[in-house]
Order: sequence, then structure tokens, then C-alpha cells
Amino acid sequence: MTAVAMHPDALTGENPSQVEAVGCSYCQSLFVPRKRWGAFCSQKCRNAFDVEIGCQGTVASVRKINRGASVVIHLIGPAAERALKFELREVVRVVRKP
Repeated sequence: MTAVAMHPDALTGENPSQVEAVGCSYCQSLFVPRKRWGAFCSQKCRNAFDVEIGCQGTVASVRKINRGASVVIHLIGPAAERALKFELREVVRVVRKP
């Protein structure tokens, strides 16, 4: 058994006829996600979502620190799942809703 098949979130071991199709968070087309948290039908839709919509969430706290500010943002939607994969010191872009 491969490492991918052993992962509890992988859908590779399930019968494809029993996997539910979901709507893409960007283009709304139906697709069968490869992972249970899959929200986009393709990398193209994920990138377009990031450019046009971006992360959505609410600011939980802001405080001044030595070299700037510390901001805690509670993310929602697909951005929240993807944020769990951030690395320390990774540069991210935050855009304020107009």
C-alpha cells in the first residue's frame, strides 16, 4: 500500500461511483475532489480565486511589536484550509476588502 493510499484524507481507495461531486468555489462547475477538502476543480481556478477574491476572514486582534504589528485573522472558506499549510516566515499578501 502506498503512502498516498494510507493517508486518511485521500479518496483514492474509495469507489468513484460513491464519491459526491461538488461545485468548484470559483467557476461553480461540478467535479469530484481528490481530497475531501478539495474546493477547486483545477489549479487555474484556485489561482483565479486568489487573484479575484483572495482570503476572507475577520481580524481578531492587532498589536504593536518591535518591528511592526502582529495581526491575528480568523480565515473562512477555502483559504482557511490552505492556510494550515503555511510555513513559518512565509510571505503572504493581505488585501483589505474595498
